[in-house]
Amino acid sequence: MTYVKERFSVWVNCHLPDDTLMSDKVQDFEDLHEDYGFIFLPENYTKTGMPTRLVINCHGAGGTVTTDDSQIEHQAITQYLVANGYAVMDANGLPETYSAQHDINICNNIGSPIAVSCYVKAYHYCMKNYNLYPDVFVHGASMGGISSTNLVLSGQIPVIAQSGYCPVLDTYNQIFLHPWSGGLPKIALCKFYKLDQDENGEYIYDEAKIAGFNPAKNKKAEAYPVPVKFWHCIDDEVVSHEVTKRFVDNIRANGGEAHLRLFSYGGHQPQMVGDVLEKPCGISTLNGEKIEITPAVEETFLWIQRFE
Repeated sequence: MTYVKERFSVWVNCHLPDDTLMSDKVQDFEDLHEDYGFIFLPENYTKTGMPTRLVINCHGAGGTVTTDDSQIEHQAITQYLVANGYAVMDANGLPETYSAQHDINICNNIGSPIAVSCYVKAYHYCMKNYNLYPDVFVHGASMGGISSTNLVLSGQIPVIAQSGYCPVLDTYNQIFLHPWSGGLPKIALCKFYKLDQDENGEYIYDEAKIAGFNPAKNKKAEAYPVPVKFWHCIDDEVVSHEVTKRFVDNIRANGGEAHLRLFSYGGHQPQMVGDVLEKPCGISTLNGEKIEITPAVEETFLWIQRFE
């Protein structure tokens, strides 16, 4: 077969029960919404025989997954992985109807419990409908950093290793205090977690309400369940590399395998730093078109290859 892009949808229960309320009434309900997914299958994929390895590539806040397009299919890392025999999948992580009902920007799933549920549902859809190994790799860029990290920490799917570019990892210091896109992720955060407002209508941050969905404060992250490597630029003014460094240092201090690859420049685009490689180690053409492989993209591919 040739390279195939397929789009699908899954139904996700988006109700977020408040278990802090003391009541003898049912507090959990079914609130189903349709979320969109996308999978890019490599040329050597077959419906029977040897399975294909899947990489879940969680998109950043600059994009979505819709019925006819996705951010990740245009990325060099996705194309490079597919060219070398991997399947790559993403989900929007925020159903369009739920987004509209709650006035949450569709591009900001911010790694919420709903986002994790969407990715888990998409994973099971792919396992049921495609010939894939059950153990997967997880990658994410920017906002996709917190989506992918919360997915790993959820323990709901089997993950071999994780990678990411300039990852969001702190709901307070990054999403709440220094949000991107004119504050849209902060609004999403406050609505997902039902944060209280003061007398002036300003939201009040409450770590207890974020619970296990702030990687920077999640105790499970100290004993990180998989090897992880991040790429970040020290001059990134959108997502601080210092948060990433603390996160990685904490994992290493507790005996886990974590790596941070820093660049001296590049802003919020570590995957764009450096010259395009003349001779990358993998196949660097897809459908006859050359993929521009930069150092971070090459190193991400090599990181994943170490575990095969």
